[in-house]
Amino acid sequence: MTLIRSPSLLALFGALPLACATGPAPIPRASAEEATRFTFPLEFPAEGMLHLDGNTAAAIQLALEDFLPRGATLPAGLPPDEACLHQQQSYDVISAPGPEGVVLVQLTQNDAACPPPPSLSVEARSGKPLLDVTTYAVDVRTMRILSVGVHVRPRP
Repeated sequence: MTLIRSPSLLALFGALPLACATGPAPIPRASAEEATRFTFPLEFPAEGMLHLDGNTAAAIQLALEDFLPRGATLPAGLPPDEACLHQQQSYDVISAPGPEGVVLVQLTQNDAACPPPPSLSVEARSGKPLLDVTTYAVDVRTMRILSVGVHVRPRP
């Protein structure tokens, strides 16, 4: 076995992983001019307001970033009508508490945001198109994904 004894070579090889690493894409922001035109309400409207505890919000964020990382490039040759499948906003999210510090996060395609292609497989009995459902089990104590499950069910 050969040991690297040169400090300059050691530094070079130690920096290689950093040179290949890229951080997440920057979060898009409005221009300063647009931001000054926005006025926050004094109170949030009661209708449509959602309250998520911090653990649930963090679990959803972790699952979404794993499912569709922000800033990821689209696969080459992707038909334009399928590009929406690679956008986080094309998915609905359901969350529920699981056992012992686990939050369950379920992601399903929102057909209004991203219509299914006509060639989609259908369920034999009902004839309804099929829907992939992805479920994450997130341990919120350690903020790590315990498991990911995918199953198929007929679309509603």
